[in-house]
Amino acid sequence: MKKVLIITHWYYPRNVPRAFRARALVNELKQKGYSVDLLVGDYKQLISNNEYDEEMLKSRGVSNKRARSFSNNKLFYLIKNIINYFIGERFLLTCGRFIYKGIDTTSYDAIISIGLPFYIHLVTALKIKRHRKGDKIYIADWSDPFYGVKDVKLAPYFKKIQKFICSQFDYNIIPTSRAVNYFKKYTNEDKIRVIPQGFNFNEVTLLDYKKNKVVTFGYAGIFYKEIRNPGPLLEFLSKLNVDFIFVLYTVTHGPIYNEILLKYKKVMGDRLQIHDLIPRTECITRLSGMDFLINIENITTSQIPSKLIDYTLARRPIISFKHDDIPEEKIKAFIQGDYVGKTNIDISKYNIKEVCKQFIDLLE
Repeated sequence: MKKVLIITHWYYPRNVPRAFRARALVNELKQKGYSVDLLVGDYKQLISNNEYDEEMLKSRGVSNKRARSFSNNKLFYLIKNIINYFIGERFLLTCGRFIYKGIDTTSYDAIISIGLPFYIHLVTALKIKRHRKGDKIYIADWSDPFYGVKDVKLAPYFKKIQKFICSQFDYNIIPTSRAVNYFKKYTNEDKIRVIPQGFNFNEVTLLDYKKNKVVTFGYAGIFYKEIRNPGPLLEFLSKLNVDFIFVLYTVTHGPIYNEILLKYKKVMGDRLQIHDLIPRTECITRLSGMDFLINIENITTSQIPSKLIDYTLARRPIISFKHDDIPEEKIKAFIQGDYVGKTNIDISKYNIKEVCKQFIDLLE
């Protein structure tokens, strides 16, 4: 039985895409007969293959109250941005030492580092550099590119740091072929593999959809000022003289919430409903009862939001556009029930069973 160490900052029951990725991969590899240990930065915990228990993890009672109070503090927000500029992420300070000490390069046949956050790859790369074993396989699983495209300003030296990180791994996994040209700047092309996000389709429960009495459409996910700013869309919707309900499942704290969402909530009233993020499977269920769904695209072609897969699993029409290029007539048509031009995604390649096979090909 081959032994694998998976290193991640986020894990179940955290409601973030990287936690979904890690959990799906852990469970599927275990089903395929691998012994999988899990090193989680967020929990500062090493969970062995035999100790793994999702009921135990569920009881952790993850709360965002502390993050909410801090992110609503403008001074904290400024300090966080300064820290991020110089060291990439605050998690490097709070969890980096734990992750470094927890990585044992001698006891495993393969190590899979799941980022972002960026520090997971950085710390793992440093440990590999110091304790590399020639017969081991080292894999970095990237979600989004880090340097140069995020809604976070970073010091120029992170370009060299990212190149160093990529050089330490045997394979750099990216979720979409759109990101190949980006990563070719940081590593040899023969080290790049495209393996999409993996999802367990069997966990999804859908509602029996019936057209809503008042047109209802939704968005689920996090907003960013520079790449997924809801302001232009809400400005357009606020001026429409038609009945609708726009439902948001998003972060209910921080600058976007306080300065943009609450502003338009006052203007739009019941036409805009704002809810905190909810567990992924529950969110898909709720989205499946809406008339259509809105996707705000990333500004670069090297990123693809996992929410598009979730939206497709919900089996409702999707309208997709960039935040600064609102297709006004198309949105009006969708509200009228005309879904011509809807976004179509082939989700068969995102089945975790197919995704896991691609990882196993690298492990073997």
